[in-house]
Amino acid sequence: MGQLDDGECDEYIDVGSGFLTAYQDQIEQGIADEQGPEMGDMAQYLDRNAGVAAKLMSAVWTVEEMDGRLLGRIDCHLKEPLTPDEMADLREEILGQCSDGLGEGFEQRPIETDEGDLYVSYWNSSDDYFLCTEDELEEHLEPHQGMGGI
Repeated sequence: MGQLDDGECDEYIDVGSGFLTAYQDQIEQGIADEQGPEMGDMAQYLDRNAGVAAKLMSAVWTVEEMDGRLLGRIDCHLKEPLTPDEMADLREEILGQCSDGLGEGFEQRPIETDEGDLYVSYWNSSDDYFLCTEDELEEHLEPHQGMGGI
């Protein structure tokens, strides 16, 4: 999700995927800067569950363009697979970082564009917000077919 402050309106302007995709490099650099060396690896902030903490080697926030949409992506590198309970805890902690931790700090830092200052968020409250694993992503992005979308 992105919003633009064009310096002319009193309110931010919501921008779509096309606009965000055009500034992918600047967004990637901004989130990389947010995770600078002084912060250490984000994995250290995802340690509420001891099993997750023992298995999670690193966690890196970035973005990726898929089918014309710019999506937030969190790369988690593991020593070994997580149990279902550990995966649920990791998802909850990542959501917390997206809404209140790293993501909250990032969304408050402007990314300069030709049209004005762009603010990008890794979290929003809309119905189309999702967090999934790489294995779940294809299923999530493909239109569901069948009876009633089931």
